[in-house]
Amino acid sequence: MNKDLSANTTLSHYRIVSKIGAGGMGEVYLAQDTKLDRKVALKILPEDLASDAERMRRFVHEAKAASALNHPNIITIHEIAEADGTHFIATEFIDGPTLRERLKRGPLPLDELMDIGGQTAEALAAAHAAGIVHCDIKPENIIVRSDGYVKVLDFGIAKLTEHTTGAIDTEGATAKQFHTGPGSIIGTIAYMSPEQVRSQVLDARTDIWSLGVLLYELIAHQQPFPGDSPGDVIAAILRSRPRPLTQLRRDCPAGLEQIVRKALHKKRERRYQMVKDLSRDLKSLRRRLEFEAELARSGAADQKSGIIRQRTIGAAQGTAAEASTPTASEIHTTSSAEYIFSQIKTHQRAIALALIPLVFVAAVVSYFLFFKHPATALTDKDTILLADFDNKTGDVVFDGTLKQALAVTLAQSPFLDIFPEARVRETLQSMKQQPDERVTEPIAREICLRQGLKAFLTGAIASLGSHYVITLKAVNAQTGDDMAREQIEAESKEQVLKTISQAATRLREKLGESLSSIQKFDAPIEQATTASLDALKAYSLGLEQSNSGNYPKAIPFLQRAIELDPNFALGYLSLARNQVNSGLNNEATVSARKAFELRERATENEKLYITLFYNRVVTHDLEKAIEAGEVWKQTYPHYWRTYHALADLYIDVAQFENAVANGREAMRLNPRVAAVYSNPAGALIWLNRFGEAKEIYQQAMANNLDAAEYHLFLHWIAYFAGDKAAQSQQLTWAEANSYPYFALALQAQTAALDGQWRKSKELSTRATDITERGGIKGWVARIASREALTGAVFGDCQTAKRKAAQALASVNDTSYSENAIVLVMCGDVSEAQAYMAKLAPLFPNDTRFNGIWLPAIRAAIELQRGQPAQAIQLLEPAKRYEAATDFQPQYLRGLAYLRLGQGAEAAAEFQKIIDRHGLYDFLGPALYSVAYLGLARASALSGDASRARKAYQDFFAMWKDADADIPILIEAKKEYEKLK
Repeated sequence: MNKDLSANTTLSHYRIVSKIGAGGMGEVYLAQDTKLDRKVALKILPEDLASDAERMRRFVHEAKAASALNHPNIITIHEIAEADGTHFIATEFIDGPTLRERLKRGPLPLDELMDIGGQTAEALAAAHAAGIVHCDIKPENIIVRSDGYVKVLDFGIAKLTEHTTGAIDTEGATAKQFHTGPGSIIGTIAYMSPEQVRSQVLDARTDIWSLGVLLYELIAHQQPFPGDSPGDVIAAILRSRPRPLTQLRRDCPAGLEQIVRKALHKKRERRYQMVKDLSRDLKSLRRRLEFEAELARSGAADQKSGIIRQRTIGAAQGTAAEASTPTASEIHTTSSAEYIFSQIKTHQRAIALALIPLVFVAAVVSYFLFFKHPATALTDKDTILLADFDNKTGDVVFDGTLKQALAVTLAQSPFLDIFPEARVRETLQSMKQQPDERVTEPIAREICLRQGLKAFLTGAIASLGSHYVITLKAVNAQTGDDMAREQIEAESKEQVLKTISQAATRLREKLGESLSSIQKFDAPIEQATTASLDALKAYSLGLEQSNSGNYPKAIPFLQRAIELDPNFALGYLSLARNQVNSGLNNEATVSARKAFELRERATENEKLYITLFYNRVVTHDLEKAIEAGEVWKQTYPHYWRTYHALADLYIDVAQFENAVANGREAMRLNPRVAAVYSNPAGALIWLNRFGEAKEIYQQAMANNLDAAEYHLFLHWIAYFAGDKAAQSQQLTWAEANSYPYFALALQAQTAALDGQWRKSKELSTRATDITERGGIKGWVARIASREALTGAVFGDCQTAKRKAAQALASVNDTSYSENAIVLVMCGDVSEAQAYMAKLAPLFPNDTRFNGIWLPAIRAAIELQRGQPAQAIQLLEPAKRYEAATDFQPQYLRGLAYLRLGQGAEAAAEFQKIIDRHGLYDFLGPALYSVAYLGLARASALSGDASRARKAYQDFFAMWKDADADIPILIEAKKEYEKLK
């Protein structure tokens, strides 16, 4: 091992000052940065260990893990470097003792130790959000500066998640998981979690356990799991309960012991699931303790001076406001007077006597506030905000779940307009808050004032023995006064959701909704959503992923929700929606059908949505789906999803202006949901309004939203603009964000449009292999369909028929009916007829199948039989919707007119394709480039040689790098020579 570096030794531009300490990862020195003239700390890896590949990997890993973080409570990494064969990390120098050194001076005051615990929790929250778990939280790895700032050190054994983007869901109850080395134990044993000592899969809850151990040690001045040997400590961690903190430290509040006990639960699903929740509880406890201390001081001072009678009404209101962070036993408070009486039980008799006049004053104030001047009720023009529930039970199943239950219950009211959750997150960011910050009452009020909202709703839940006390209230955002309040008790955990539903109904009436409206739109919660708290929790987590555009990631949560409650209609609907967005069409059909079967177990709002979605995904009756959507919009004119769903439908029936209008309204109502941007942008692309479409995507990304379809559409915008760099940028995004098959499929279709058929087939094969391995059948069919149509047009019928069969076999509905046209174009009429005979009876109301594909397939058959006039007649019904296809009807009609010798009519059909080069489908049609060849032939037929030459030249320009042996290219060159 190397000797210690002496003072004034130089490493790169760092001059050693003195040795600070040493640890398992190397020695640490104080050094002077001669370039920037600042003190730094250098962690050195000794030479005799630098050759150890595993130790070197961990050393580099520490630097990368910590340097990825930027937080005031986490040590700042300046650089990782090597000089003269010595590897080192340069970090900020923190002037202060480690927490271990601080503990040697004696126990910490409660306020100080809770502050340290809270700052450490904030540091961990930042690390977890970046995909990093520390795995070694202990006093030696925490420094407390002289100004009280905490710095967390040593991410040397932190484990990055397997998720390559660095963003993980470690904060969820069903955390993303990742592995330590096989059979390895890392970290410091006394602070290890049960799963850590067992060498099991680790996640963020391991850090929560270690923080619990740290807090216990700070409070009790001893460790919770002592032992004479490592084996004894491990045994204690796995089997023993730590001594109660209140026995070891008399001034330890019961609330603080409860926080530590929850962090140290041996079953991690019973611990805090989010370190932010632990931090929040510490802050809440500190505020309550400070308030009680102030109350005791002020009460004593008032008694001594005899001036309590002079307290102002404002002071009384301030006391009531401070009661917004009650303990579990205090949550049933309904007035300032009751709150004061509850405080009498915990304070001196003299204070209680002194507060009696204040009770009288508060009662008088309450009378004038709530009886003489009742709060103004809401109107149907007002928008209200839902704040987070104050969960005082310690049971994580209520976190987020009760708010979701209340949201569903209130959303069935056409009277109430709930401010979208995504817009809440947007406002939080503008307030310099984290987007996942809990919306407490003060934060809710600020959001309302910023957004011009009249009121917010909030709730609280606390356990009372085996019962639960639930409070709901509406608060005037301008004055802070209660507009309406409901308090109700649930007899058991299983009754909580039902109880919330009952309280919400009564609250609606107090807020001004008519009885007739309530009676019509008041499904009980077990019917509106689910009676299962766990199912609703899983549903809520899935909704978070979906709203962020992470549709595939939402699916496991939603599947778990319907496993927990097989009658969860809303769960099936959400699952179907995310399956459609993930290309899982067959699976979406099953889920949507189940939702429709259970639609009576949903609110009127959701019932209308289920009906719309069923007609879109299962029966494919788009006109009926639009009818349901328009009724839905009239009934719930403030609901963003109604406009979003209608925009999607109007695209499918070629009503692009309607799609843009509805899509823009969905964006206005809820600009923080990724999906709402794609429909109006897609419709604008169909209308060739590329600049406006691009602006919409830029607006979405400015709101920190992203989704795969954004980049697919932006790729085609760049393609038609001839912007190779922008195309490459979108392909790079797809490859870097776990969508390699998107990138490959896009490149395959681009190659096809350029006539590079061999390259296109090779890329399509690679894309198909990935989607098949991933079980993404919808994308298997999509990629195969494009390759099939391209092959048929290019004259490669062997490939075309094989890919058409593959696409049709991948789905059980009419989604890829255009492949039957491919079969006909390649002479396989009988197979196409068998396809029609199979599906036509199953989908009698399918708008696109009956309105586009059946006419087009029959027309293709007549063309094959040499009956072009009959083909044109059969294509007549397709005109209503064909603008929303990939141009097959127009192409077939153009071919028919060519065979009839009607050049002008044929040219008009091919020109339709050329003029509408906006592409809604992700992969684009193969017919666009060959439409120039059709136009050239049609122009030549009608005697317009100049137009014909121009069209041939345009075709050759597009195919300048095309495969020379493609039959239609060979024919085109011969035709052009004759024309010259």
